[in-house]
Amino acid sequence: MTTCSSSSSSSSSPRKLQYPIDDNDWISKLPDELLQLILSKLSTEEAVRTSLLSSRWEDVWKWRSHLVLDMNKVLETTPDEDLHRVSVELARSMTKAINNHRGHLESCIIQHYVSQCKDGTLQSWIHSVTRLEHTKDLTLVNYIPATRRCTGASLLSLLPDTFSHHSLTSLSLCGYTLIGPRAFSNCKNLKTLKLINIVISQASVLSGVLAACSSLEVVVLKVNFLTPRGVLKIENNNLKFLQLSSLNEIDRMEVYATCLDVLDIRCIKVKKDNFILVAPNIQVNTNVWLDDHGRIDCPHLYYHVSSYLAQEEKNIWHELLVSDFHDMRRSGCLSVSVDLTDPEEVEILKEVLLMWTNLLIEFEILFKNKKSPIEEGECSTNDRTHAKPFPNADVCFYNVWLYNFDGWNEEEFAFVSRLLMQETVIIKMMIETSSFPPTKKSNAEAAVAKLMELPKRYKHVIKCF
Repeated sequence: MTTCSSSSSSSSSPRKLQYPIDDNDWISKLPDELLQLILSKLSTEEAVRTSLLSSRWEDVWKWRSHLVLDMNKVLETTPDEDLHRVSVELARSMTKAINNHRGHLESCIIQHYVSQCKDGTLQSWIHSVTRLEHTKDLTLVNYIPATRRCTGASLLSLLPDTFSHHSLTSLSLCGYTLIGPRAFSNCKNLKTLKLINIVISQASVLSGVLAACSSLEVVVLKVNFLTPRGVLKIENNNLKFLQLSSLNEIDRMEVYATCLDVLDIRCIKVKKDNFILVAPNIQVNTNVWLDDHGRIDCPHLYYHVSSYLAQEEKNIWHELLVSDFHDMRRSGCLSVSVDLTDPEEVEILKEVLLMWTNLLIEFEILFKNKKSPIEEGECSTNDRTHAKPFPNADVCFYNVWLYNFDGWNEEEFAFVSRLLMQETVIIKMMIETSSFPPTKKSNAEAAVAKLMELPKRYKHVIKCF
């Protein structure tokens, strides 16, 4: 058994046992809590090996709160003809480690071979780590050799309610084929679901999986369908974060999510008129960069910035947003809605912009949460032109689109002026004014006139629409 490193020690307290300890063995005299902390710095395999040191160490590893059981590193160097035999031997060791573990698990990662999908071993592992170990975060990875791409070999055929234990809140699956949603029945316990490199029989199966997991807040989909037609429907009023990747051509996609704050589209193939999004927080033009053939040629992120977002939740989101990008820096297009008068939202905007590489193709921003001006008709002056609402990142924008920019808000005016004076806008800045009532439109046009007076290289860059 080969394992990856694991961190954090168990919060459970093992039963105190008395062992004969050599007077010179000061480490073994340490309390169990400190020994567990030491072992938390080791991989699962290394921690298990410490049980051979002495009877004092025999049970210490069994109380760790994170297990990583990985046979892939061995299989990668195993000849194809020996893969099944070697995987069965490794599976026995992994089963022993799971059965010997005590206490509850914060997380468990199991990386295995396709043989364990067929012989019931995977089902047994899932039962043990969820029903007995009460794992909160479970990751299952199916190893498929590069020479074998048969979808039937990686078929994930599990019993109903397999993932429905109340302790399981996060599930990640990678490298499987799904032909039905029965393993996900009654999965109201799940808050996070990641389906990575998954082949699914048809769009309706995925719709059924997501419908069965009605409490989901984070969904990451990198899937393909065996039948490249049908309707994918995502309807969940708890959903806050949705990431879509590698969705091959389907007839229609519908997303209904009243609490959705982040929509991260990496690649989808659906015609513009057949991509339906009902999400009040995503107020920007959600399909403006879909072409007539139903493709998004570059990644596009829609982010509703909110100061109510917990720090831990925000960290998880931002880690997902830069996943799969080179050097953990994004490319493509960005649409945000933000209140620049809220310092916490400004800080989040800073972090989002710093995710990007040197070039952001389209930057769309909706200014929200307006306050009343001091005097009717008063517009912002340029005395705050040099304010710094976000750091001096080396990022340029082909095009910038501004919505709800009416000119009197000093933070917004400073933000826009700085974009222009730093010459970060390469082609044009489009400011929407046509939907404003007369007074508001007049304020916005006055602000645009002041922006045109700023010292910058591109005098023609600002346009109203």
